[in-house]
Amino acid sequence: MTEQARFVDNGNGTITDNKLQLMWKKTDSFQDTKKWQNWFRGHEYMQIVNLEKFGGFDDWRFPYEDEAFSLLELDKTNKDKYGDDIYLDAVFEPGSAGVTWTEDVKESAALVVQYEDGVKVWPSQYANLNMAVRLCRNLT
Repeated sequence: MTEQARFVDNGNGTITDNKLQLMWKKTDSFQDTKKWQNWFRGHEYMQIVNLEKFGGFDDWRFPYEDEAFSLLELDKTNKDKYGDDIYLDAVFEPGSAGVTWTEDVKESAALVVQYEDGVKVWPSQYANLNMAVRLCRNLT
């Protein structure tokens, strides 16, 4: 019996994650808008993606900590927008911000996962410091 691949490129800008039973957007908000997004602008971006029914779906959301962190794979490499190595499977479009906001919040901070080093940071939700979001949605 062969092991099922974790990620499957669906050919429509989406990637199926068989491990977490999620669908990921192949690009992040920086790749789509060419702008950095604070957490609130990231939510506006998410609303637009849902209004446009990207990939045929209108239930795209921010990932939670465990989902976002699961994309960090030290044996996989991709390139961020600067051409630097990040630990993200090559199935995702190269040139991303190399980070993602999450839905995890406390007070006025939100969790960001960094794919260049695996560090988790809690900047202000208003921070516009080279931040982006990679959206996902549940398959079930």
